[in-house]
Amino acid sequence: MKNIIFIILSTFLSLAIISCGEKDDLADDTTTNTQTFVDSNFCRLTKNTSSRNSSLIVNDRKSDSKSSGRTGRVMYVDKSALPQYQTDNYLLLDGFDLDSDRGIDAVHLTNNPPDIGNNFTLELRFQFDDGGYDGGGQLIGSASYKAPLISFRDHGKYIRYGFGGTTIKVEKPDSVNLENWHHIATTFDGTNYKLYLDGIEINNSTAFSGLTPPEPITMIGNNLEGKTVLRWLGKVDEVRIWNDTRTQGEIQANMNKTMVGNEAGLVAYYPMDVNNNWEIIDKTNNANHAKITNAEILPRFFDNSSCTNGPDGTTTCPYPTIRSALDNVTSGDHVYIRQGRYTELLNKYTLNVDLAG
Repeated sequence: MKNIIFIILSTFLSLAIISCGEKDDLADDTTTNTQTFVDSNFCRLTKNTSSRNSSLIVNDRKSDSKSSGRTGRVMYVDKSALPQYQTDNYLLLDGFDLDSDRGIDAVHLTNNPPDIGNNFTLELRFQFDDGGYDGGGQLIGSASYKAPLISFRDHGKYIRYGFGGTTIKVEKPDSVNLENWHHIATTFDGTNYKLYLDGIEINNSTAFSGLTPPEPITMIGNNLEGKTVLRWLGKVDEVRIWNDTRTQGEIQANMNKTMVGNEAGLVAYYPMDVNNNWEIIDKTNNANHAKITNAEILPRFFDNSSCTNGPDGTTTCPYPTIRSALDNVTSGDHVYIRQGRYTELLNKYTLNVDLAG
């Protein structure tokens, strides 16, 4: 049976193709391959092969694709494993996902933004990954930065939150690795403005006592009015906006659960499902569906009876798509792609790979 693999790769600095050959421990088969360079950021590789596997090697230096020691993990991709996993959508904010000019990724909540007054809770799940480049940026807020916002600085070392053009800077606990999924929340009761990370209160400020946010929250991601701003890069899920002050107990009890959308006080809820107009659905009665600019909605694969932690690249729990593997590789990893037809658009920020035989 023939394998057909269609790959488009976009990287920040370079793309290197060492070989279009296959890697098969059991047989040496003849391959036919075609390479078409579209521009400096894109390469299209159409590969027809009768071998069992093809492979990718992740390099340790973005400036020199041949420098990898190739001493990392051996990982597997097998599309036939797809039915064994559950899926959950997330929002990817990544400067090279859909546009190659590093345009700003954002989601607009502007049709009917919720009025939250001076008692509110803002919470979401995130995985931060700026690749060591942009350093931070606004995660949620508004184009003017006057709505309640959460932003990151110094490659995630500091978290800022506030409204009205004023923010509080809080240092991230050293024990927290932002490359993993986390929950973040802010609450304001008119006096106390609190910041929670994974349900733990890490700051409380009274600097905003008696004030009311001058604008509603209208944006997930960065300010679109200028492309010189720092961009927040990473994954976002389970965005919830409340017009009341949630307690720490309520936050902890629900931060790893999904909502229905009819909960008291919940005025906007985005679990990253999309409608036919490619809008993110607001599951509350307000139905303020959000418009996507440049960003992507992608599936996250998670547990089943035999793979409780989801895919890990082993032969028992292989990644079901090439993209899901690339989201978890590190320098030196060798990714084997099992037989089958794969048609995927792979645009991965700051990743450098060899298509190796």
